[in-house]
Amino acid sequence: MRIKWTYPQYVSFPSKYKKFLWEYPDQKAPLEKIIYRIFTYGSFDDIRWLYEKYPKEALTLSKKYNNIKRGVKFWIEYWHEQRI
Repeated sequence: MRIKWTYPQYVSFPSKYKKFLWEYPDQKAPLEKIIYRIFTYGSFDDIRWLYEKYPKEALTLSKKYNNIKRGVKFWIEYWHEQRI
């Protein structure tokens, strides 16, 4: 069963993330795919950058997908609590 996307809009992403989003050579991809791929393959600094740029979306998607690593979920929730 496919999960319906919450954030299907296309946004630009920095060239350093082309290695995660290889199928988008024009450096524009669905926001949900960018977030998911950085959560899956990115470093701590990548995840931090992503959270600072898209805090609400990152929090929503960290809870939506079960296969996101616990450490990623922890930091997203921690940073969210610090913002309140």
